[in-house]
Parts: sequence; structure tokens; C-alpha cells
Amino acid sequence: GVPVYNASHIGGIFSVFNADAVKSVSLTKGGFPARFGGRLSSVLQIDMKEGNSKELKGDFTLGLVSSKFTIEGPIIKDKTSFIVSGRRTYIDLIAAPFINILSPEIETETSLVLYFYDLNAKINHKISKKNRIFLSAYTGRDKLGVDFAENYSDYQTNLNFGLGYGNITSTLRWNHLF
Repeated sequence: GVPVYNASHIGGIFSVFNADAVKSVSLTKGGFPARFGGRLSSVLQIDMKEGNSKELKGDFTLGLVSSKFTIEGPIIKDKTSFIVSGRRTYIDLIAAPFINILSPEIETETSLVLYFYDLNAKINHKISKKNRIFLSAYTGRDKLGVDFAENYSDYQTNLNFGLGYGNITSTLRWNHLF
């Protein structure tokens, strides 16, 4: 129920949506319903899982470029459930040993920051058979930075560059079946 305007990490390489937290996806390419407010090109509607109301479950994935986790379960069995899912890349940690280049006459030192993270959370509470309340939140952030220093005889160069951007959304929704 909340628009996410920057829907990718690191310039479009990764999606901001962690697949472990996604329940369904639908794409509308034209003829938008009024609830989408006059979008120009397309709408990708992504619904988050509601959490397991029966038992506590978790998942952890360790990858070459990123790691992620998901934990879901009941707060009150068959009445209130939660799901929390997070992900972080560590490209900067893998690339760090390969960044610094040393030569006999020029001394350089380079520090690279390049990663993203995202965190999804949702609480689902059944008030009655016809009423439910959902509280959901998302936060994600990209960090890109380079610190470069070069010393050559009497000449010194320093370059410091940093860029960070992201999304923070939350929604409280009440569903009533008439």
C-alpha cells in the first residue's frame, strides 16, 4: 500500500525486494485502476508475506555477494503473527584487498565503501473473522564512497566522495470484509 520510487539497489543490479519476504507480484502495464493515481508507464504491485501464525520458522542464506535472513512466527498463536527479513551485501569487504595499488615511486591508499542493506517487517493481527490489522515497514539504503590519497614526492592528492540514498516506508492497514 506504499509506493517505492527507487526500486533497485546499486544502479539497478539488485531489487529492493527481498524474495524471502514476498508473497505475490503483479504487473500492470496499462489501463491503471484509480488507486494507482495516474502512473505513466507501469505498476509493479508486490505484497509481503503475513508471517506464520502456527510455528516459528527461520531461514538464513550466506552467498558470495550478500547474505539474508528471514524469521517468522506467531506472537499469539492463530491470532497474531510477524515476519522480519533482512539482507546486506559485502562487496566492499571482498574488494578491499584488491583496491590498494602500491608502486615504488607513487604511494596510494584507497578505501572503498560499496554495499546496500534492506529490512522488511510486518505484524498481522486477526481481530475477528472479518477484521484484520497489518503493520508493515521497509527500510533500505545504498552506500557508495571512495577515499583516495596519493603521495608523489612533494605532491599530495586527496579525493573523498560519498553517496547514500534509500527508502523508508511504513503502513498501518485495517481490512474489513463486508
